[in-house]
Amino acid sequence: MEMQPGQMAYDRASTVFSPDGRLFQVEYALQAIQMGGTAVAVTYETGIVFVAYRNLPVSALAEASSIEKSFAIDTGLGCVTAGLIADSRVLVEYLRVEAQRHRITYGEAAPYGLLGHSLGTLLQQFTQFGGTRPFAVSLLLGGFNARTPGLVELDPSGATIGWKAYAIGRNRRAVADFLEEKVAEKMTEDAAFKLAVQAVAEGSPTPFQAEALDAAILEPESALRRLPTAEVARRVQGLPFIGTPERKSNGR
Repeated sequence: MEMQPGQMAYDRASTVFSPDGRLFQVEYALQAIQMGGTAVAVTYETGIVFVAYRNLPVSALAEASSIEKSFAIDTGLGCVTAGLIADSRVLVEYLRVEAQRHRITYGEAAPYGLLGHSLGTLLQQFTQFGGTRPFAVSLLLGGFNARTPGLVELDPSGATIGWKAYAIGRNRRAVADFLEEKVAEKMTEDAAFKLAVQAVAEGSPTPFQAEALDAAILEPESALRRLPTAEVARRVQGLPFIGTPERKSNGR
């Protein structure tokens, strides 16, 4: 990467601010996330739809479904990730442990907002102490507050913000603008699913097959349900972006 004017050597450590107040290591992590596939979460009246684009393996021998972008955390809790898969697995395990700790201590499922702030604190620590690098992962964590669905976005800086629908990963700003125009106040599961798939298509530079989509549905008092490829294919049948998948694998 070519060094920009004023950048000098301020990108050599995640704990050093540049003169204009930037942490370049955090910005590099955000750029790494942009190189991955688009992931979208949309809330509807009774639940949340997660849809993510996954780069299909180069080899036809590989099992595409083994590339996970959506993850169950606990009953009524789930997330979708964009960025380095290995980094996302570490953060998902952290969320699962925190959720079980809360359940054992208080006898109830952990509020998704509380989990989001806990993970945000962990992410922030990796921008403040030497000898570490920021996690190259963004997450959309979903859950329920008195059966009302909600989302929390987390990025490598540790910042958290709540959304009704949002996108992370490749072309997230354009996809988020698309969602802002199309999302409705009250949506059915089917409408939310189609909107999420259309949003992922907005972030993809080329057509793709249903096999490239990792889709899941979260409802109150239920575990995250990942949709089989056959069901995804049935739901998206006839949509114009269905084409030849890109056989690429870069670990994102």
